[in-house]
Amino acid sequence: MRERLRANPFGVVAAASVTLLCVLVAGAGAVAVIAQSVNTWRSLFLMEQAMAFLLPAVKVLMAVGLIASVGLVLRIR
Repeated sequence: MRERLRANPFGVVAAASVTLLCVLVAGAGAVAVIAQSVNTWRSLFLMEQAMAFLLPAVKVLMAVGLIASVGLVLRIR
């Protein structure tokens, strides 16, 4: 198993970036659900701040995941 991971770094990077992306999106969803349940201006403002903070990280992870996936597909061929 370790030999396979070392031989395929694109797969590891793609899987890690997609997994972290899912965790960030789930965390943002949890923040949104909590903010909507509290339903105050402050909680909604904090939700907007959290979304603005997470957006650059999500963009980077999407780009890394896409590039690593393309590299994985091209390497398999």
